[in-house]
Parts: sequence; C-alpha cells; structure tokens
Amino acid sequence: MAVEEESASGAAAADEARSDDPLIDVRNLQTAFFTDKETIRAVDGVDFQIDSGQTVGIVGESGSGKSVTARSLMGLIESPGRVLRGSSVRYRDLDAVREFAELFSKRTVAVEELAARYDPTEVFGATDATPAEFGHDDPADVPVVDVAAAGYTDEVGITDGDECVFVLDGDVDSPASIRDGFVEITRLSGEAQRKMRGGRIAMVFQDPLTSLNPVYTVGNQIEEALELHQGLSGKEATQEAAELLEAVGIPDARRRVNEYPHQFSGGMRQRAVIAMALACEPDMLICDEPTTALDVTIQAQILDLIAEIQESRDVAVMFITHDMGVIADVSDRVNVMYAGEVVESADVGPLFADPKHPYTNGLLDSIPGGQVGDKLSTIDGSVPTPNEPATHCRFAPRCPKAFDECESVHPVPTPVDEETDDHTAACLLYPDDVSTEEAVERHQEQDRRGDRQ
Repeated sequence: MAVEEESASGAAAADEARSDDPLIDVRNLQTAFFTDKETIRAVDGVDFQIDSGQTVGIVGESGSGKSVTARSLMGLIESPGRVLRGSSVRYRDLDAVREFAELFSKRTVAVEELAARYDPTEVFGATDATPAEFGHDDPADVPVVDVAAAGYTDEVGITDGDECVFVLDGDVDSPASIRDGFVEITRLSGEAQRKMRGGRIAMVFQDPLTSLNPVYTVGNQIEEALELHQGLSGKEATQEAAELLEAVGIPDARRRVNEYPHQFSGGMRQRAVIAMALACEPDMLICDEPTTALDVTIQAQILDLIAEIQESRDVAVMFITHDMGVIADVSDRVNVMYAGEVVESADVGPLFADPKHPYTNGLLDSIPGGQVGDKLSTIDGSVPTPNEPATHCRFAPRCPKAFDECESVHPVPTPVDEETDDHTAACLLYPDDVSTEEAVERHQEQDRRGDRQ
C-alpha cells in the first residue's frame, strides 16, 4: 500500500510540475493555397501559445491570416489549401493525451523509443527540411519529437506516417501511466480529428447562419452534437439542449428549443451557436469575429457571455477580430497579424499602453475617437497577397518608419528590449536598446537560424 501511495503521489507531482505547459502550442504554422497561377502563403511561420483559461486575441486587417489560422487549428482547411509539412500545433492537455492514447493506440508513439533509432542525416540529408526550421544549426541538436510532429515521419522511422499522439513520459501501452505528451493537431484525421474538433476545441463563426442548418430546429442541431460527443439521445438530449440554451441567456428555452434558426434574432442565433459549441464541454473556444454582424448592444451581451463562460468553465479562448476596442476588452494577450505573420505579441496592457510595431501603432491610431483633429487616421495602401517566401518586411511599403534594409532583410519576432522577452516585435527597429545596425544584424542571424522567440 505504501508503494502504491508513493507511486500515486509521484504521478500527481509530475502532473502538477507540468501544469505550466500551454494548452495549445503553435510552432511554425504554415498554411498555403495552391492555385494555377500562384501559391498564397496565407499563414507563414506563425508561433504562439494559449494557456488554459487564457484569452489570446488575434487582430489585424482583413487578409492578414487570422481566420485561416483558426481553421488550421480546427482542421478545416480545404483544397486547394493545406497545412504544410514543418508545421506543428500541439494540444498538451494530459487528460486528452491519455484519452487519445487509449482510443488510438495504433497512432501513438513513444518518443523515447523513437529517439533510440533517430538518425538526423535521414531527415536533413534526404529532404528539404533544415535544422534552422527547428531553431538549430546542428542537425544532431534537433529533437526527434519536433521532426516527427512536423510531419517528417518516414524519415524518423515511422512507416505508416499516421501518428498523432506523442508520449514524452510514460508507457504507451498503459495510457493511465502517461505523465507528459501531446496530441499533434496537424497530424489528426478521421475519427481522431472528429474527437478533437468539437470535443476538445470548438469554434464560433462570424455568421451564425453558416453554422445553423435552416431545415432543422435549433434543438435538433444541439442534440446532434450531444449525441456525437456525449452519447446522449432522446429526452435526455432534448433536456440538455434546453439547459444549454438557458445557460447562454435565451429566454423561454424550453419552447425555443423546438424553433428554427429563422425564428431567432441575430443575437439569439449567435447564442445558439455558442450553446452548440459548449455542448461538448470543450477545453478551448475559438471565436472568429463572433460579434461583427451584431449591433453594439448585442455585441456587448455576447462578449459578456463569453467572459462568463470562460470564468465558470476555465475555457481557453482564441478571439479573432479586426476591432482593437474589442481586443482590449476581452484579451489577456494579443498577437497582431499582418500578411500571414505575427508582427507583434504582448500582454494586452503593454501592447495598448506602449505599442512597438509601426503597424500596431497604425491600427490603434485609426480607432475612431482616438485621433488628433477631425480627420480619421488611416494606414495608406492595403495588405499584400503573400505569394512569395518572406525575404523582406511585408509592411515596409506602407510603413512610415521604413528604411533601406526593410526592403532586403526579413524581420523576425524579437524582444523589444533586452530586459524582457514577453513583448516581441517583428521589426528591424528592435531591440530598441541597441543600434539599428546591430538590430538588423540580429534579425539577419535569427532569420538564417530560424530562431523563434
């Protein structure tokens, strides 16, 4: 008994020690659309993390890659688009890792065993992959788990190439013993993908009518999600659907559950979509401009509802919008996107109090009511189509602070000063406590090495 108690205590300690891991860890996400004329690099090397219970805002003009980033996480990229090899999106919830390892044992791999037969030359000598993609100069320094999770499975000895659960600590044949690992979202397919989408990560789209089938009642559609992910049916599912509608603030939910989407107002439809998302008790909610089509009063109610849901259920939220005012209200941390890249990342307070990237400054200056004088400030030009690999600053043609090197050096996310790495900007002006010449050299070196802050 003492041995069992000691073992249980050790497992609990291991779980607690890893509780600081982010729920979602996005690394070098690349999503491209292949047409007859060109390749559109809609998301081009994006990195960010989301913790449990945290709200991370994604902001930028239309065409910046915000929605494609969300759809990449949900596995909703359709032809002619695809998430490119080299991308990794890791879902690090331990309960999910154990569940997936049990349900999909043939798609689970022990990283320790993989490392024992890993030969870096098989990857970096036989493919177009480079150690720089993984932030290293020497191939031998690249962890095998990074290579496998990014899709180079054949090269590391995974013959079927279909693994999606990576166990870092524990026995793959005993899922309850797993103490560390992740589910690789970019490797999901079939039933494993359906288990993640909706069951663990849910999405609320901009237009609720695109999420609701007009020929089925709202209750039917919520019940379908409950049956797929929770095994509920009949009266039990109907009861739960009504309770979900009540939870999102729809009055007279017992009657409304039998009504059709056209009988709901715009705000009520959005609440119904949120109820559908919550039906599976997800750990993360992706909100893709969920208030854009609503008037300001209803918008405020939806934002309050999302905040209440997050607080009561400890749900992580990825909130996408082009409205800087909304981002200021809802976010803990903000990623500013431009032309497929994250150009600035910081906690919401520092970003609004002291924005660093010229693009972020332009977005904030263009908020109505914040400008000096009668004329609304704007950013001249428009977001370019990223149809070539980035070899320069994509914002340079519109930037009031651009200089010669901006046309030839690709800026990478860099700490804005040498005191902290929590506020980064992809701009050759930073770090701001060194000379511009030295800053440019650092960006060149980091871009060559593939460093990600």
